[in-house]
Amino acid sequence: MPPMDEYLRAAGASWSAGPAAGEWIGPLLDEFGPTLGHAVPAGYEAYVVVPIPWGEEDPERHDYQVLEALIEQVAPFTGAQVVHTALWEGWGWLYNRDEDPRTAAGSSVFLVGPHDDGELRRAQEAMARRRVARPDASPLTLPGRNYFLWSGPLSSVGALRHTGDIPSLIWPEDRSWFIGAPIYTSEIALGADERVARAVLDAPALRELGARRAGRDEVLQGDD
Repeated sequence: MPPMDEYLRAAGASWSAGPAAGEWIGPLLDEFGPTLGHAVPAGYEAYVVVPIPWGEEDPERHDYQVLEALIEQVAPFTGAQVVHTALWEGWGWLYNRDEDPRTAAGSSVFLVGPHDDGELRRAQEAMARRRVARPDASPLTLPGRNYFLWSGPLSSVGALRHTGDIPSLIWPEDRSWFIGAPIYTSEIALGADERVARAVLDAPALRELGARRAGRDEVLQGDD
């Protein structure tokens, strides 16, 4: 099995030692719920929402494609500064460091039809290679959700892309923009100044998806 934290290290990132980098967020969020104001802190000049489409030929959502297109637009305004990324603590592919990822709760392997112990073992090991160990750190506690943080270059936002589940909160050290993607929605929200918002709204790929300006009281669309 691969060493713990290999995916973050490969992206030039590391788990944060605790929640300090994100403790400013909670007091600036609106009441817990489906609105943009719970996904992105108050205080930004403009807010934008980008829908996440479903694939036309497969049943999967294109979460990472949309997130990466959004990251491409904020990159010129970010430079080389550290970027913080927050991951919801409840994903099933996470496991505790003192557990065996092949058997830890949250993910399982089921083989259909005749199979031997060797096939089951190989399937468990393949699953284990995709799982990620929870950091040995206190999570960031926000209304209704807890998150583990990592920090690194902007490109490290996609460090766990192989899981298919995007991070919920992303912001640079200077807090000049903020991306919120609650686990229960099919839209990504952005708070930023007018320059960044305009870059996102003018990007052809995001405009085609229906990127739009929004207020803090706008309800983000659910994923059901």
